[in-house]
Amino acid sequence: MKKRIGGRYSVRNVEKRKKSKRDVISYEDVPLEEYNDERTEISKDAVKRILIIAGVIVVLGLVVFAIANKDSFTPDRVSHWVKYDVLGSNDEGFPAKIIGSTVNDANFVCDGGITYVSDTSFESISYSGNEVGYNQHGFSKPVLRTAKDNVLIYNLGGNGYVTGTKEKLNAVKDTDNYVITADINAKGYYCVITQADGYLSKIHVYNNNCEKIYAYSFSDYYINSVAINPDGTGCVACGVTGDNGSLLGIAYVLDFNQEKPVSTHNIDENVIYNVKYLNSNNVCMIGSKSSYTLDIRAGALKQIDYSNMQLTAYDIDVDTSSFALSLSRSGDGRTCSIEYVNSAGEVLNVNDTNCAIESMCLYKNRVAVLDSDKCYLFDTEGNRIGKADAGNGSKAVRLENVDEAYILGINEIRKIAEFK
Repeated sequence: MKKRIGGRYSVRNVEKRKKSKRDVISYEDVPLEEYNDERTEISKDAVKRILIIAGVIVVLGLVVFAIANKDSFTPDRVSHWVKYDVLGSNDEGFPAKIIGSTVNDANFVCDGGITYVSDTSFESISYSGNEVGYNQHGFSKPVLRTAKDNVLIYNLGGNGYVTGTKEKLNAVKDTDNYVITADINAKGYYCVITQADGYLSKIHVYNNNCEKIYAYSFSDYYINSVAINPDGTGCVACGVTGDNGSLLGIAYVLDFNQEKPVSTHNIDENVIYNVKYLNSNNVCMIGSKSSYTLDIRAGALKQIDYSNMQLTAYDIDVDTSSFALSLSRSGDGRTCSIEYVNSAGEVLNVNDTNCAIESMCLYKNRVAVLDSDKCYLFDTEGNRIGKADAGNGSKAVRLENVDEAYILGINEIRKIAEFK
Protein backbone atom coordinates (compact mmCIF):
# COMPACT_ATOMS: atom_id res chain seq x y z
CA MET A 1 0.00 0.00 0.00
CA LYS A 2 1.15 3.47 -0.82
CA LYS A 3 1.75 5.74 2.17
CA ARG A 4 1.18 9.51 2.29
CA ILE A 5 4.55 11.20 2.48
CA GLY A 6 5.06 13.62 5.32
CA GLY A 7 1.69 12.78 6.93
CA ARG A 8 0.35 10.56 9.62
CA TYR A 9 -2.18 8.76 7.46
CA SER A 10 -2.18 5.90 5.00
CA VAL A 11 -4.81 4.38 2.72
CA ARG A 12 -5.09 1.50 5.13
CA ASN A 13 -5.93 3.76 8.03
CA VAL A 14 -8.52 5.55 5.96
CA GLU A 15 -10.21 2.26 4.94
CA LYS A 16 -10.30 1.23 8.59
CA ARG A 17 -12.08 4.43 9.55
CA LYS A 18 -14.65 3.92 6.79
CA LYS A 19 -15.52 0.51 8.24
CA SER A 20 -15.95 1.73 11.81
CA LYS A 21 -18.65 4.04 13.21
CA ARG A 22 -17.24 7.21 14.66
CA ASP A 23 -18.73 8.92 17.68
CA VAL A 24 -16.57 11.99 17.22
CA ILE A 25 -15.31 13.43 13.97
CA SER A 26 -12.19 15.53 14.03
CA TYR A 27 -10.54 17.37 11.19
CA GLU A 28 -7.30 16.11 12.62
CA ASP A 29 -8.39 12.50 12.06
CA VAL A 30 -9.21 12.74 8.34
CA PRO A 31 -8.14 14.92 5.46
CA LEU A 32 -10.63 17.64 4.51
CA GLU A 33 -11.27 16.17 1.03
CA GLU A 34 -12.17 12.80 2.57
CA TYR A 35 -14.45 14.13 5.24
CA ASN A 36 -18.11 13.17 4.63
CA ASP A 37 -20.61 15.53 6.27
CA GLU A 38 -23.21 13.39 7.95
CA ARG A 39 -25.77 16.28 8.53
CA THR A 40 -29.30 15.63 7.33
CA GLU A 41 -30.06 17.64 4.17
CA ILE A 42 -33.45 19.39 3.60
CA SER A 43 -34.85 19.03 0.11
CA LYS A 44 -35.14 22.07 -2.10
CA ASP A 45 -38.93 21.66 -2.31
CA ALA A 46 -39.21 21.73 1.47
CA VAL A 47 -37.08 24.90 1.67
CA LYS A 48 -39.25 26.53 -1.00
CA ARG A 49 -42.45 25.67 0.90
CA ILE A 50 -41.04 27.07 4.13
CA LEU A 51 -40.05 30.33 2.43
CA ILE A 52 -43.48 30.69 0.78
CA ILE A 53 -45.29 30.12 4.09
CA ALA A 54 -43.02 32.62 5.86
CA GLY A 55 -43.58 35.16 3.10
CA VAL A 56 -47.36 34.78 3.28
CA ILE A 57 -47.28 35.27 7.06
CA VAL A 58 -45.19 38.44 6.69
CA VAL A 59 -47.45 39.87 3.97
CA LEU A 60 -50.62 39.14 5.95
CA GLY A 61 -49.07 40.80 8.98
CA LEU A 62 -48.19 43.90 6.97
CA VAL A 63 -51.71 44.05 5.49
CA VAL A 64 -53.32 43.85 8.92
CA PHE A 65 -50.93 46.50 10.24
CA ALA A 66 -51.59 48.79 7.24
CA ILE A 67 -55.38 48.48 7.61
CA ALA A 68 -55.17 49.26 11.31
CA ASN A 69 -53.03 52.32 10.56
CA LYS A 70 -54.39 53.37 7.14
CA ASP A 71 -54.60 57.05 8.08
CA SER A 72 -50.85 57.13 8.63
CA PHE A 73 -49.94 55.65 5.25
CA THR A 74 -51.06 58.36 2.86
CA PRO A 75 -48.43 59.32 0.24
CA ASP A 76 -47.97 62.72 1.90
CA ARG A 77 -47.34 61.23 5.34
CA VAL A 78 -44.97 58.60 3.98
CA SER A 79 -43.08 61.31 2.07
CA HIS A 80 -42.92 63.44 5.22
CA TRP A 81 -41.60 60.47 7.26
CA VAL A 82 -38.91 59.61 4.70
CA LYS A 83 -37.86 63.23 4.28
CA TYR A 84 -37.61 64.24 7.92
CA ASP A 85 -37.27 61.05 9.95
CA VAL A 86 -35.27 58.83 7.60
CA LEU A 87 -33.22 61.35 5.64
CA GLY A 88 -33.06 63.91 8.44
CA SER A 89 -33.88 66.90 6.22
CA ASN A 90 -34.07 70.25 8.00
CA ASP A 91 -35.08 72.38 4.97
CA GLU A 92 -31.90 74.44 5.05
CA GLY A 93 -33.16 76.45 2.07
CA PHE A 94 -35.83 78.16 4.18
CA PRO A 95 -36.55 80.87 4.87
CA ALA A 96 -35.82 81.80 1.25
CA LYS A 97 -35.20 85.44 0.46
CA ILE A 98 -37.47 86.99 -2.16
CA ILE A 99 -35.75 88.53 -5.16
CA GLY A 100 -37.36 91.95 -5.56
CA SER A 101 -39.24 94.33 -3.30
CA THR A 102 -42.71 92.82 -3.09
CA VAL A 103 -44.84 89.85 -4.17
CA ASN A 104 -48.62 89.99 -4.41
CA ASP A 105 -50.32 86.99 -2.83
CA ALA A 106 -51.93 86.03 -6.19
CA ASN A 107 -48.41 85.77 -7.66
CA PHE A 108 -47.35 83.12 -5.12
CA VAL A 109 -48.06 79.55 -6.30
CA CYS A 110 -47.26 76.05 -5.02
CA ASP A 111 -47.69 73.32 -7.62
CA GLY A 112 -44.85 70.82 -7.80
CA GLY A 113 -42.60 73.51 -6.35
CA ILE A 114 -42.83 77.19 -5.41
CA THR A 115 -43.23 79.80 -8.13
CA TYR A 116 -43.54 83.52 -7.59
CA VAL A 117 -43.28 86.81 -9.45
CA SER A 118 -42.04 89.91 -7.70
CA ASP A 119 -41.99 93.47 -8.98
CA THR A 120 -38.66 92.71 -10.71
CA SER A 121 -38.22 88.96 -11.11
CA PHE A 122 -39.67 85.53 -11.74
CA GLU A 123 -38.28 82.67 -9.66
CA SER A 124 -39.08 78.99 -9.28
CA ILE A 125 -37.64 77.03 -6.35
CA SER A 126 -37.95 73.43 -5.25
CA TYR A 127 -39.60 72.31 -2.02
CA SER A 128 -36.12 71.98 -0.52
CA GLY A 129 -35.34 75.63 -1.28
CA ASN A 130 -33.11 75.14 -4.34
CA GLU A 131 -33.50 77.47 -7.30
CA VAL A 132 -35.03 75.82 -10.38
CA GLY A 133 -35.49 78.82 -12.66
CA TYR A 134 -34.94 82.58 -12.62
CA ASN A 135 -35.66 85.47 -15.00
CA GLN A 136 -35.90 89.21 -14.65
CA HIS A 137 -38.81 91.07 -16.22
CA GLY A 138 -39.67 94.68 -16.98
CA PHE A 139 -43.40 94.58 -16.23
CA SER A 140 -44.78 97.30 -13.95
CA LYS A 141 -47.78 95.19 -12.83
CA PRO A 142 -46.91 91.52 -13.41
CA VAL A 143 -49.59 88.85 -12.99
CA LEU A 144 -48.68 85.16 -12.82
CA ARG A 145 -50.62 82.23 -14.28
CA THR A 146 -49.37 78.63 -14.02
CA ALA A 147 -50.56 75.18 -15.07
CA LYS A 148 -48.26 72.36 -13.95
CA ASP A 149 -44.87 73.23 -15.51
CA ASN A 150 -46.19 75.94 -17.86
CA VAL A 151 -45.98 79.63 -16.94
CA LEU A 152 -47.54 82.81 -18.31
CA ILE A 153 -46.82 86.30 -16.95
CA TYR A 154 -48.63 89.34 -18.31
CA ASN A 155 -48.28 93.04 -17.69
CA LEU A 156 -51.66 94.17 -16.37
CA GLY A 157 -52.65 97.42 -18.07
CA GLY A 158 -49.46 97.39 -20.11
CA ASN A 159 -48.21 95.94 -23.36
CA GLY A 160 -46.66 92.52 -23.26
CA TYR A 161 -46.60 89.03 -21.83
CA VAL A 162 -44.20 86.12 -21.61
CA THR A 163 -44.66 82.34 -21.60
CA GLY A 164 -42.35 79.48 -20.74
CA THR A 165 -41.74 76.87 -18.08
CA LYS A 166 -40.72 76.98 -14.44
CA GLU A 167 -37.14 76.39 -15.56
CA LYS A 168 -36.93 79.13 -18.19
CA LEU A 169 -39.07 81.85 -19.74
CA ASN A 170 -39.20 82.67 -23.45
CA ALA A 171 -38.74 86.10 -24.98
CA VAL A 172 -41.33 88.75 -24.13
CA LYS A 173 -44.10 89.23 -26.69
CA ASP A 174 -45.41 92.75 -27.21
CA THR A 175 -49.13 93.41 -27.71
CA ASP A 176 -50.75 96.13 -29.78
CA ASN A 177 -53.12 97.05 -26.96
CA TYR A 178 -53.14 96.91 -23.18
CA VAL A 179 -53.44 93.44 -21.62
CA ILE A 180 -56.45 92.91 -19.35
CA THR A 181 -56.14 89.25 -18.35
CA ALA A 182 -54.78 85.91 -19.61
CA ASP A 183 -54.60 82.20 -18.88
CA ILE A 184 -52.55 79.08 -19.78
CA ASN A 185 -53.28 75.35 -19.52
CA ALA A 186 -51.15 72.30 -18.77
CA LYS A 187 -50.66 71.61 -22.51
CA GLY A 188 -49.15 75.04 -23.07
CA TYR A 189 -52.14 76.52 -24.93
CA TYR A 190 -52.91 80.05 -23.77
CA CYS A 191 -55.17 83.02 -24.35
CA VAL A 192 -54.67 86.75 -23.83
CA ILE A 193 -57.43 89.35 -23.44
CA THR A 194 -56.56 92.88 -24.58
CA GLN A 195 -58.28 96.12 -25.25
CA ALA A 196 -59.26 96.54 -28.90
CA ASP A 197 -59.85 99.41 -31.27
CA GLY A 198 -63.60 99.76 -31.82
CA TYR A 199 -64.41 97.07 -29.23
CA LEU A 200 -64.37 96.77 -25.44
CA SER A 201 -61.98 93.81 -25.47
CA LYS A 202 -60.57 91.04 -27.66
CA ILE A 203 -59.33 87.49 -27.06
CA HIS A 204 -56.24 86.08 -28.77
CA VAL A 205 -55.66 82.30 -28.50
CA TYR A 206 -52.40 80.44 -29.20
CA ASN A 207 -51.33 76.80 -29.29
CA ASN A 208 -48.26 75.40 -27.55
CA ASN A 209 -46.10 76.48 -30.51
CA CYS A 210 -47.19 80.08 -29.94
CA GLU A 211 -49.20 80.02 -33.19
CA LYS A 212 -52.41 82.04 -33.19
CA ILE A 213 -55.44 79.76 -33.61
CA TYR A 214 -58.42 81.94 -32.68
CA ALA A 215 -59.58 85.50 -32.05
CA TYR A 216 -62.88 87.10 -31.06
CA SER A 217 -63.86 90.70 -30.28
CA PHE A 218 -66.34 91.62 -27.52
CA SER A 219 -68.45 94.69 -28.25
CA ASP A 220 -70.84 94.73 -25.28
CA TYR A 221 -68.82 93.62 -22.26
CA TYR A 222 -65.41 94.40 -20.84
CA ILE A 223 -63.77 91.00 -20.20
CA ASN A 224 -61.87 90.93 -16.91
CA SER A 225 -61.28 87.20 -16.28
CA VAL A 226 -60.76 84.15 -18.50
CA ALA A 227 -59.99 80.43 -18.26
CA ILE A 228 -58.87 78.19 -21.12
CA ASN A 229 -60.05 74.57 -20.97
CA PRO A 230 -57.67 71.63 -20.39
CA ASP A 231 -57.71 70.59 -24.07
CA GLY A 232 -57.15 74.05 -25.49
CA THR A 233 -60.34 73.84 -27.55
CA GLY A 234 -62.39 76.50 -25.78
CA CYS A 235 -62.64 78.92 -22.88
CA VAL A 236 -64.96 80.75 -20.53
CA ALA A 237 -64.61 84.54 -20.46
CA CYS A 238 -66.35 86.70 -17.85
CA GLY A 239 -67.04 90.40 -18.22
CA VAL A 240 -68.98 93.39 -16.92
CA THR A 241 -70.83 96.37 -18.31
CA GLY A 242 -72.94 99.25 -16.97
CA ASP A 243 -76.69 99.70 -17.47
CA ASN A 244 -78.36 102.85 -16.10
CA GLY A 245 -76.08 102.93 -13.09
CA SER A 246 -76.29 99.18 -12.48
CA LEU A 247 -73.49 96.70 -12.95
CA LEU A 248 -74.20 93.70 -15.14
CA GLY A 249 -72.01 90.62 -15.46
CA ILE A 250 -71.84 87.91 -18.08
CA ALA A 251 -70.06 84.62 -18.81
CA TYR A 252 -69.25 83.67 -22.42
CA VAL A 253 -68.59 80.06 -23.41
CA LEU A 254 -66.36 79.98 -26.50
CA ASP A 255 -65.48 77.09 -28.80
CA PHE A 256 -62.35 77.82 -30.83
CA ASN A 257 -63.85 75.95 -33.78
CA GLN A 258 -66.86 78.23 -33.90
CA GLU A 259 -66.94 81.88 -34.87
CA LYS A 260 -69.51 82.99 -32.28
CA PRO A 261 -69.94 82.11 -28.57
CA VAL A 262 -71.61 78.78 -27.86
CA SER A 263 -73.63 80.28 -25.01
CA THR A 264 -73.84 83.24 -22.63
CA HIS A 265 -74.95 83.38 -19.00
CA ASN A 266 -76.05 86.55 -17.22
CA ILE A 267 -74.56 87.32 -13.81
CA ASP A 268 -76.46 90.30 -12.43
CA GLU A 269 -74.67 92.93 -10.31
CA ASN A 270 -71.64 90.78 -9.73
CA VAL A 271 -67.97 91.08 -10.67
CA ILE A 272 -66.16 87.79 -11.32
CA TYR A 273 -62.68 87.86 -9.78
CA ASN A 274 -61.52 84.49 -11.04
CA VAL A 275 -62.78 81.73 -13.34
CA LYS A 276 -61.25 78.26 -13.53
CA TYR A 277 -62.01 74.86 -15.04
CA LEU A 278 -62.50 72.21 -12.33
CA ASN A 279 -62.50 69.57 -15.08
CA SER A 280 -63.14 69.50 -18.82
CA ASN A 281 -66.87 70.26 -18.38
CA ASN A 282 -67.33 72.14 -15.10
CA VAL A 283 -66.21 75.67 -14.33
CA CYS A 284 -66.24 77.68 -11.13
CA MET A 285 -66.48 81.47 -11.02
CA ILE A 286 -65.58 83.41 -7.88
CA GLY A 287 -67.52 86.66 -7.65
CA SER A 288 -67.91 89.70 -5.41
CA LYS A 289 -71.41 88.87 -4.14
CA SER A 290 -71.86 85.25 -5.25
CA SER A 291 -69.87 82.41 -6.71
CA TYR A 292 -71.08 80.08 -9.45
CA THR A 293 -70.52 76.71 -11.04
CA LEU A 294 -71.26 76.16 -14.71
CA ASP A 295 -72.00 72.80 -16.31
CA ILE A 296 -71.00 73.56 -19.91
CA ARG A 297 -72.67 70.59 -21.61
CA ALA A 298 -75.95 71.06 -19.75
CA GLY A 299 -75.73 74.85 -19.83
CA ALA A 300 -76.63 74.90 -16.12
CA LEU A 301 -75.46 77.83 -13.97
CA LYS A 302 -75.60 77.26 -10.18
CA GLN A 303 -75.29 80.20 -7.77
CA ILE A 304 -73.66 80.07 -4.32
CA ASP A 305 -74.98 83.19 -2.63
CA TYR A 306 -72.94 84.84 0.13
CA SER A 307 -76.09 85.90 2.05
CA ASN A 308 -74.73 89.42 2.58
CA MET A 309 -71.51 88.08 4.07
CA GLN A 310 -68.12 89.44 2.94
CA LEU A 311 -65.74 87.32 0.87
CA THR A 312 -62.29 87.54 2.49
CA ALA A 313 -60.44 84.71 0.73
CA TYR A 314 -60.93 81.70 -1.53
CA ASP A 315 -59.04 78.82 -3.11
CA ILE A 316 -59.70 76.34 -5.91
CA ASP A 317 -58.44 72.74 -5.91
CA VAL A 318 -58.61 71.27 -9.42
CA ASP A 319 -57.42 67.85 -8.19
CA THR A 320 -60.62 67.41 -6.15
CA SER A 321 -62.85 69.53 -8.44
CA SER A 322 -63.85 71.71 -5.51
CA PHE A 323 -63.29 75.13 -4.01
CA ALA A 324 -63.47 76.86 -0.63
CA LEU A 325 -64.82 80.28 0.30
CA SER A 326 -64.05 82.34 3.41
CA LEU A 327 -67.07 84.51 4.31
CA SER A 328 -67.02 86.97 7.20
CA ARG A 329 -70.16 86.65 9.31
CA SER A 330 -69.58 89.98 11.02
CA GLY A 331 -68.89 91.95 7.85
CA ASP A 332 -65.58 93.32 9.16
CA GLY A 333 -63.43 90.44 7.97
CA ARG A 334 -63.52 88.55 11.27
CA THR A 335 -65.42 85.43 12.50
CA CYS A 336 -65.19 83.78 9.11
CA SER A 337 -67.08 80.72 7.94
CA ILE A 338 -65.45 78.34 5.49
CA GLU A 339 -67.77 76.89 2.84
CA TYR A 340 -66.65 73.87 0.81
CA VAL A 341 -68.30 73.58 -2.63
CA ASN A 342 -68.13 70.80 -5.24
CA SER A 343 -68.23 71.07 -9.04
CA ALA A 344 -72.03 70.82 -9.06
CA GLY A 345 -72.33 73.93 -6.89
CA GLU A 346 -73.37 71.97 -3.79
CA VAL A 347 -72.14 73.31 -0.45
CA LEU A 348 -70.67 70.21 1.16
CA ASN A 349 -69.92 71.68 4.57
CA VAL A 350 -69.75 74.96 6.48
CA ASN A 351 -67.05 75.42 9.11
CA ASP A 352 -67.64 78.38 11.46
CA THR A 353 -64.39 79.79 12.87
CA ASN A 354 -63.33 82.77 14.96
CA CYS A 355 -60.51 83.55 12.54
CA ALA A 356 -60.03 86.68 10.48
CA ILE A 357 -59.03 84.74 7.37
CA GLU A 358 -56.73 86.73 5.10
CA SER A 359 -55.54 83.86 2.90
CA MET A 360 -56.46 80.22 2.48
CA CYS A 361 -55.32 77.12 0.60
CA LEU A 362 -57.41 74.01 -0.13
CA TYR A 363 -55.52 70.75 -0.64
CA LYS A 364 -57.41 67.46 -0.84
CA ASN A 365 -59.24 67.17 2.50
CA ARG A 366 -57.28 69.92 4.25
CA VAL A 367 -57.54 73.70 4.27
CA ALA A 368 -54.94 76.04 5.75
CA VAL A 369 -56.00 79.55 6.73
CA LEU A 370 -53.90 82.56 7.65
CA ASP A 371 -54.98 84.85 10.49
CA SER A 372 -52.35 87.55 10.98
CA ASP A 373 -49.20 85.74 12.21
CA LYS A 374 -50.97 82.43 12.93
CA CYS A 375 -51.76 79.60 10.55
CA TYR A 376 -54.52 77.08 11.27
CA LEU A 377 -55.11 73.73 9.59
CA PHE A 378 -58.62 72.26 9.30
CA ASP A 379 -60.06 69.24 7.58
CA THR A 380 -63.03 69.63 5.26
CA GLU A 381 -65.31 68.22 7.97
CA GLY A 382 -64.62 71.30 10.09
CA ASN A 383 -62.19 69.77 12.61
CA ARG A 384 -59.13 71.78 13.58
CA ILE A 385 -56.02 69.69 12.94
CA GLY A 386 -53.37 72.04 14.25
CA LYS A 387 -51.87 75.49 14.60
CA ALA A 388 -48.48 77.02 13.76
CA ASP A 389 -46.68 80.34 13.88
CA ALA A 390 -46.61 81.94 10.44
CA GLY A 391 -44.31 84.82 11.38
CA ASN A 392 -44.65 88.58 11.20
CA GLY A 393 -45.82 90.17 7.98
CA SER A 394 -47.42 86.98 6.64
CA LYS A 395 -49.41 87.61 3.46
CA ALA A 396 -50.40 84.24 2.00
CA VAL A 397 -50.38 80.50 2.77
CA ARG A 398 -49.97 77.56 0.38
CA LEU A 399 -50.13 73.85 1.25
CA GLU A 400 -47.52 71.46 -0.14
CA ASN A 401 -49.35 68.43 1.27
CA VAL A 402 -51.67 67.65 4.17
CA ASP A 403 -48.95 68.35 6.77
CA GLU A 404 -46.72 71.14 5.42
CA ALA A 405 -47.27 74.71 4.28
CA TYR A 406 -45.37 77.67 2.86
CA ILE A 407 -45.87 81.25 3.99
CA LEU A 408 -45.33 84.32 1.85
CA GLY A 409 -43.78 87.03 4.00
CA ILE A 410 -42.84 90.60 3.19
CA ASN A 411 -39.34 89.72 1.99
CA GLU A 412 -39.03 85.95 2.42
CA ILE A 413 -40.77 82.61 2.01
CA ARG A 414 -41.04 80.55 5.17
CA LYS A 415 -41.93 76.90 5.71
CA ILE A 416 -44.24 75.29 8.26
CA ALA A 417 -43.05 71.69 8.59
CA GLU A 418 -45.53 70.70 11.31
CA PHE A 419 -48.86 71.82 12.75
CA LYS A 420 -49.39 71.18 16.47
